[in-house]
Amino acid sequence: MTLMQIFPALRELHFWSMALRFLTACVCGGVIGYTRGLHQRPAGFRTHVLVCLGGAATVIMSQFSIEILGVPGDTMRVPAQVISGIGFLGAGCIIHMGSNRTHTTGVTTAAGLWATGAMGLLSGAGYLECAILMCVIIYLVQGPMYHLDSSFVKLKLTLMAYVELDSSFRLSEIITALQEHQLQLSAIEPFGTKDADHVGYKIEVWLEDRSLTPDQALDFIRTIDQVQFAQRLDEIRS
Repeated sequence: MTLMQIFPALRELHFWSMALRFLTACVCGGVIGYTRGLHQRPAGFRTHVLVCLGGAATVIMSQFSIEILGVPGDTMRVPAQVISGIGFLGAGCIIHMGSNRTHTTGVTTAAGLWATGAMGLLSGAGYLECAILMCVIIYLVQGPMYHLDSSFVKLKLTLMAYVELDSSFRLSEIITALQEHQLQLSAIEPFGTKDADHVGYKIEVWLEDRSLTPDQALDFIRTIDQVQFAQRLDEIRS
């Protein structure tokens, strides 16, 4: 039995149906945004809620214009532009790193925003059961499958670590030291502690030498003079 059979008026355009659609969009967007915030991604809880809510509002506006105001046109013409618009928002989350600019970060966040926007369109259209199902799938992809990806797919290629550096550190010196051991700093962003003596960063290091393990790379990072502390992020989370 579908929601349409349980609540026949769910797809009709009135105050309570709109409130339920907006609530579904906020909850589903918030669930996805919460998981991204836990991983310190650039687009977190509020961003995903707003994207999903905006998608829902766009469909409701289009439905209102055609069914209530009688404006002729295609119901999905305006919502279709939301998908294109979210592409520009997602592009702002993608950062090119590395000496040859071939490594990128933020692609998963951008894809998640795009999918969240589509989830908002489903909520706004009143197809709540599909929106909730999509929320569960996106959550699984960005939650449990994140650990699967980091544990098996990227395990031998990259190292994600939290490091505390001297406040007067020179990034060029650290990059040079890493390159001497066939390690490439592909991403670095502020993370955690910051005071007069040291600053915390989350770093991603690309292992160019495939025979080198992440633990061996971490041991070398700890020997760099400007590094006061270094620990794998998966060990911190566990």
